[in-house]
Amino acid sequence: MKKPNFFIVGAPKCGTTSLASWLARHPEMFMSPVKEPHFFSTDFSLGDFNDENSYFALFVDACPNHITVGEASATYLRSEVAVRNIENIYRDARYIVMLRNPIDMAYSLHWQAVFSGDENIENFEQAWRLNSKRENGQDIPPNCRDPKVVQYCRFCSLGNQLSRLYETVDRKRVLPVFLEDLKDNTLQEWTRILAFLGVSYWDDLEFRPQNRAKHWRWQWVRDLQRLYGETRRRFGVPPLGWGVFKYLNRVAVKESDRMPLSNELRRELVKTFSDDIDLLAELTDRDLSHWKQI
Repeated sequence: MKKPNFFIVGAPKCGTTSLASWLARHPEMFMSPVKEPHFFSTDFSLGDFNDENSYFALFVDACPNHITVGEASATYLRSEVAVRNIENIYRDARYIVMLRNPIDMAYSLHWQAVFSGDENIENFEQAWRLNSKRENGQDIPPNCRDPKVVQYCRFCSLGNQLSRLYETVDRKRVLPVFLEDLKDNTLQEWTRILAFLGVSYWDDLEFRPQNRAKHWRWQWVRDLQRLYGETRRRFGVPPLGWGVFKYLNRVAVKESDRMPLSNELRRELVKTFSDDIDLLAELTDRDLSHWKQI
């Protein structure tokens, strides 16, 4: 059985879902059918794959023609142990790191946490003000699966996280990809990604963005899914296999647009992330000064 040899390690809300879905269609690639197994993020309380048998079963359908086998878990970059855990098994693994302006990322990550039920404060500014308390274990939402999910400042400090990755992995095995480049120069970035992964050029697909901002029409569907998932994890209940939740999601989930951040709050976030943006610019040899513009 083939095992993974590359990982999309994050960051969340930076295009990881879109890229993983595009790569999954490439004839020379096999992507885990489950996105976000979070297997190597052993310092997170997320995911349903806590043992090697269930994790490696994700790749049982990989064939000899699949040159590259991978998975995408957006916690791996934020995790302080995931990459080391991967390196203990796969010394030659390759890593794709998706990057984005941390101000926009934090705003988007907050809404994703609201959607998933990890965040109970819909107003971003109010949730942002709780960063310090939450890093000390206070004011954690009652249904939050892991406190780190709602620590927006730390989760979006991408310069710091990329620096830690480079301390463990040779840079030749790491490909940083900026979301803005993937949007503005899709084919150019796609070509670069395929070359990095060592597979043939192929573009017989529509490059549609995935995992856009959403909201629940009926929150009871979300709560029911969370209860079902927790029951499965605790008692080993097999999946229903009826497609019930897929149907409910189609009718209960709607894409949504959010009002832009106020200039005042954006200015505050620019100040907060300024040093980390400078670090990321240095690590990627990239001018990111436009990220600091109001």
